[in-house]
Amino acid sequence: MSLMLWPSALVIGIVLGMFGAGGGMITVPVLIYLAGMPVKEAIAMSLWVVACVSIVALAQHRAWRNLQIKLLITFGVMGMLGSVSGSLLAVYVSEHVQVVLFALLIFLVTWWLSRVELSDRVSVFRFIPASVTGFVIGLITGLLGVGGGFLLVPALIYLGIGHFPTAVAHSLILITLNAVAGGLTYLKTVDFSLPLALAISVLAALGTVLGTYLLRKLPGVQLQRAFSMMLVIIGGFMLLRTGLDIGTQH
Repeated sequence: MSLMLWPSALVIGIVLGMFGAGGGMITVPVLIYLAGMPVKEAIAMSLWVVACVSIVALAQHRAWRNLQIKLLITFGVMGMLGSVSGSLLAVYVSEHVQVVLFALLIFLVTWWLSRVELSDRVSVFRFIPASVTGFVIGLITGLLGVGGGFLLVPALIYLGIGHFPTAVAHSLILITLNAVAGGLTYLKTVDFSLPLALAISVLAALGTVLGTYLLRKLPGVQLQRAFSMMLVIIGGFMLLRTGLDIGTQH
């Protein structure tokens, strides 16, 4: 186990507090490459870490007046259904396929974010698009072990929540629901260290304090660019490591 695991846990919280996303994207690689865990064990633990840290980050946000309850309920219910489905499906998917899908999704979202303009608008709720989007993101959450925030924030912006901090607040609630649903499903098939999960969660929770502070101080455009840059770095790193692992096996 690398000593870099512990400062990396703080980074998980900072990123989640700033962007309402990225917790799972960082947690899974950290657990694989710094804690030395198998992919499936890292995915199962990451869901619980992300759920705990998201609750702490959410408690620090002050966007409650702009929350859309109908949107949250629809996304939440459909997301949990999708997350359970993805967790059951993950048992039959190889680890290399999971990592490659993970990285490709990151690049797809990065490309989309580069074409989106933020605003301060929050438009009306649309049931069908919210239902379909919620289920698909939940499915990805369970399959790849991410809280879903790196897809939720862009999806919420697409559905009409153009104000970045408000999208982050919605995302944190939905991340918690999806991650818990997927995590409960993994308990039946994957074992992991509860003390290690708690230790990482505590450090990451401390990181959310700084992340939330930065969210309130930085303009939305800068946050959007920083978010995209983070995605590119993580996606490229995971593809590189997977390619090297496959190469060494042959």
